Amino acid sequence: MNIQCYHRAGIVPFRAVQVQYKGARAAVEAKRERIFVFARTGIGDIVYTIPALRALRRCFPNAHITIEAGERGHSLLRYCPYVDEVWVRIRPRGLRGKLRSIWNLYKGKFDRAVILDRSDEKTLHTFLARIPERYGVRKKLFGRLLTASVEWDPNAHDMNDHFRRVVELVGCDTSDWRLELFPDPKAYQSLPEKLAQAGWRGERPLIGINPGASSPERLWLPERYAQVADVLQAEGMRVVLLGSAGEIGLAEAILRAMHSEPLVLTGKLTLDELIVAISGLDVLISGDTGPAHLAAAVGTPVVGLYGATSARRYGPVGERHIVIDKSAPQGMAAITADEVLQSVHKLLCTHYQRCE
Repeated sequence: MNIQCYHRAGIVPFRAVQVQYKGARAAVEAKRERIFVFARTGIGDIVYTIPALRALRRCFPNAHITIEAGERGHSLLRYCPYVDEVWVRIRPRGLRGKLRSIWNLYKGKFDRAVILDRSDEKTLHTFLARIPERYGVRKKLFGRLLTASVEWDPNAHDMNDHFRRVVELVGCDTSDWRLELFPDPKAYQSLPEKLAQAGWRGERPLIGINPGASSPERLWLPERYAQVADVLQAEGMRVVLLGSAGEIGLAEAILRAMHSEPLVLTGKLTLDELIVAISGLDVLISGDTGPAHLAAAVGTPVVGLYGATSARRYGPVGERHIVIDKSAPQGMAAITADEVLQSVHKLLCTHYQRCE
């Protein structure tokens, strides 16, 4: 049974979701191994955490697995069948919040801690909480507090490879390292109405543009997104602008530079609806941000735009993608509209035999 227990780190768990066990059932629960997983904050981080959770569940089928995730990504775990509890990490916490977090870990009586992060703080917390076995990626400061660790590899994929190595260190089989997501089933019912309201009438190919990013240096120029969208629509394709409510201004800048009218869903979708929307795209154009990894998880080809970060370390995993990597010194400004258009056409030809 998948018990959904949400908890703000450093804050008393919500009373409505506490589960009490009595009698014989409590005795059975007491014998279950308890595993605590520290996850990173972002959406992309959680995408690559799910294969680790699946491996842990298969390795420890009877264990009680609790995961702590950040505010941005925790909802991806709401329907995940591999965990029993989800704790939500709220920042900033301050000293009092950190001490309470350690206390909650101690009260949890966990047998193992699996730290899917390069975090000295999380390593220290699990040590102070007296969790007997602690696995993670070693850093200089508190790496010695881990009972077993893997070296941080600057040439590896920062999430996919490191997470896998940590789980292997625990002793789990990682031969099945598929990406998968578990969106709210209701999103499959609500999304079609929103697409229809935006003006979609079933036209194909449907190309998504997700222009946002967590930092300004990862953003591509709005006028170039506009140029790409205009050309694609002139060729008979349909373009849809995606993104969160905080990226509405960026979408408006693209719209002002366009000569045609795309579909606009920026700020109108829940995270679950975004997953379903991306799964229905023929291609997604995106920078270094969470939706690129959502696309990788649902099998949608990605044209990835990387200039401020390394595509090798942070790009979408899989062979269905084309990543344009223009690392320093020029960065994102060095990516041209023609390069993006050529990549879209290549993906459509390769995966859908649309080779016009």
